[in-house]
Amino acid sequence: MENSEKKTVKKMADSLILFSFFLLFLILLKVSPFILGAVVIGFYLSIVLDVPAKYLSKKMNPKLSKFLSYTLLLSLIFYSAVSFFPIVFSEGKKLFLELTNITIPVNSNLPKWILEFINSANQQISNFALNILNKIFSYTPSIITMTILIIITTIAVANLKEYLKKRINFFFIQDKERGYKFVKKFYRDFEKFVSGQVIIALFVGIMVGIFSWIFGIKGAFFLGTLSFITDFIPFLGVIIVSIPMLMLGYSSLGIKGIVISILILITVNQIESWILAPKIQSDNFNIHWFVLIISILIFGDIFGFIGILIAIPSLLFIKRYWVEYILGGKRWEKPGKNLKNS
Repeated sequence: MENSEKKTVKKMADSLILFSFFLLFLILLKVSPFILGAVVIGFYLSIVLDVPAKYLSKKMNPKLSKFLSYTLLLSLIFYSAVSFFPIVFSEGKKLFLELTNITIPVNSNLPKWILEFINSANQQISNFALNILNKIFSYTPSIITMTILIIITTIAVANLKEYLKKRINFFFIQDKERGYKFVKKFYRDFEKFVSGQVIIALFVGIMVGIFSWIFGIKGAFFLGTLSFITDFIPFLGVIIVSIPMLMLGYSSLGIKGIVISILILITVNQIESWILAPKIQSDNFNIHWFVLIISILIFGDIFGFIGILIAIPSLLFIKRYWVEYILGGKRWEKPGKNLKNS
């Protein structure tokens, strides 16, 4: 009887410590979102950078493959960051300057007060949009600085992973082996998820780039690269891409370019949602899509932009925690299957 009680206490001690670490992380993220947010993004990117490195290491030296992978992906991220705001500013300024020159003739059949209202509203909207673009452009140096900080953090986190791997046992008081296995399995779950997202993002970037080039939209390479980078951000990614894409579409083909840009974004998004994501990610984690969406919205509302990034990893942590410490190492399966040892 005493032995069983000791085992129960043993399990509870480590499980409470582990869950306390998780809660502490969320609290610190809320208190210091900029610093910890950079660490989160760096952690994400460190895994993203390792994905192509693993494929390349099968055909070349591991160190060389890692160097090539880091150099290529970090260059694409930096290129997207430093190109985004100048393109949005220049194309947006052209667009809104054109809007300011659009007026409705006085001899129109519309009542005079309607004509004055439309012209006045058009002018105010254009000025408001230009002010926003000017403010965004003024923040460009800060965005570039943050990008450099994230790149440095990414490299630091990659080295930190090796450091923690050797010392992870010190974070657990009782069953150190069980704690180590939990962290290892959680990291494996998260790595699978990110690896799947890299493949999906690659397909999305290629499709956006090729479609833009076929239909004659300027900046096809930039749009494809930006689509690849931002596809890791749920919901917000497509919004970020749509801003320069609609502007470049209008600059290239006029109203027709805007329509084509919208159709490209909708088509690629539907292919990702209904074909790529279910096919590639279906075996990574069995969590209902509605739970994923609600979690992303809740975490985004509480923690802002970074909350969107940590929503699914947090779900994976909670699921793995439930499996290892509540179910005793068993995992749930799809309906119709029994619980079995993981």
